[in-house]
Amino acid sequence: MKAVNHIALIPAYEPEDVFIPLIEKLFDAGFLIVIVDDGSGPAYSEIFRKADKYAYVLHHKDNKGKGCALKTGLTYIAKYLPTDSVIVTVDADGQHKPEDAVRVCKAAEAAPGTLVLGCRHFTGNVPLRSRFGNTVTRFVYRSAAGIAVSDTQTGLRAFSAGLIPVLLSVEGSRYEYEMNMLLEFGRNKRPMKEVPI
Repeated sequence: MKAVNHIALIPAYEPEDVFIPLIEKLFDAGFLIVIVDDGSGPAYSEIFRKADKYAYVLHHKDNKGKGCALKTGLTYIAKYLPTDSVIVTVDADGQHKPEDAVRVCKAAEAAPGTLVLGCRHFTGNVPLRSRFGNTVTRFVYRSAAGIAVSDTQTGLRAFSAGLIPVLLSVEGSRYEYEMNMLLEFGRNKRPMKEVPI
């Protein structure tokens, strides 16, 4: 059976020092990588020049928001990369481990048409702000969509390339895009799966 390409899509705005090591680890794990520089500006040109060694790097002249950056990357993937791929969105701040990205990709590969969420466990020493924010958005999401998701704020999400048209149709250009994505899947009974990370 032919191996399915795994593509890491990373929206990045003013990335920090962890950015290049993250990309290197994803590259070493076998990912094709698409990065969208969301208007970081000239001060970050060197870091994106370094990233260019490992990835397809796309640029927004101005900051348009995470949702818009994800859509730019998805449009590029649909046009130029293999259509039998599995895509995982990864945050640029280094909070997602490459092994977790592999895990959610494999889950999406096994279930085409399913949105796979890499869900964090909010136990132990979790900042109050993160715990509170996730509790509130879980409640709002459950009320709006009629189903429960344990981590509505996760940026680690994997899906087969066949879902790109659906994801491009979801409204939102900034952080609301990710919640709107969950609402689209929940309200329309599209399959979702949670994978612990």
